[in-house]
Amino acid sequence: MLYQHIAITGASSGLGRALALELAGPGVTLHLSGRDPARLAAVAGEVRAKGAQTHECIADVTDAPAMASWMLGIERLDLVIANAGVSAGPGKANRETAGQIRQVFGTNVDGVFNTVLPAMERRVSRIVIIGSIAGLIALPTSPAYSAAKAALNFWVQAAAPGAARDGIALTLVRPGFIRTPMTAKNPYPMPGLMDAGQAARLIVAGIAAGKTFITFPWWFAALARFGNLLPKSIFARVPGKPAEA
Repeated sequence: MLYQHIAITGASSGLGRALALELAGPGVTLHLSGRDPARLAAVAGEVRAKGAQTHECIADVTDAPAMASWMLGIERLDLVIANAGVSAGPGKANRETAGQIRQVFGTNVDGVFNTVLPAMERRVSRIVIIGSIAGLIALPTSPAYSAAKAALNFWVQAAAPGAARDGIALTLVRPGFIRTPMTAKNPYPMPGLMDAGQAARLIVAGIAAGKTFITFPWWFAALARFGNLLPKSIFARVPGKPAEA
């Protein structure tokens, strides 16, 4: 692996844990951030068992000063993965509450940039953002989640050329359904559902290949783009939304 000094947010479970384990190995130092001390310590133990060094930070990505202090205080970094994110159900009568909307945007947009902007300030060579296929389709059952992930999609498209001129490679990951504690609550079929470990392997391979966009499964992304062309009224009775770790 090209990268040996790595920071991952949301590393205490789900996709973040899987990415930490996939990237761990002798000569690698992983800086792991999360909100749950016990779960983060357990992941750190698994990572160390694979030969990597670890440093844990208990922090909430919505706390901009804390994230800046953590990101700027790490001595060496060549890869940052902004993985932390939340999803919210459609709520009563398929309508998100004000609290759900603020939480989704606060974590999935502000929280991402609380991680990414300090990383760009210190010119980390590759910055990876975990988005979603949900960002390719405006789902009436989860407008905030779709919009938050779409914002990341458009930002990476627009910002990648300028970042490259500064020596920073941006990557956006757009996964479909991943088996995590978050998706375990979904009460509907999840086409293309895959294990977090498999998703992590696809992501790490895409990072190693230098991709700006890592999207999987490809057929689910194609369906999402096609679905975005359809009248949104047909989604009105669909109970839920795409979600990932």
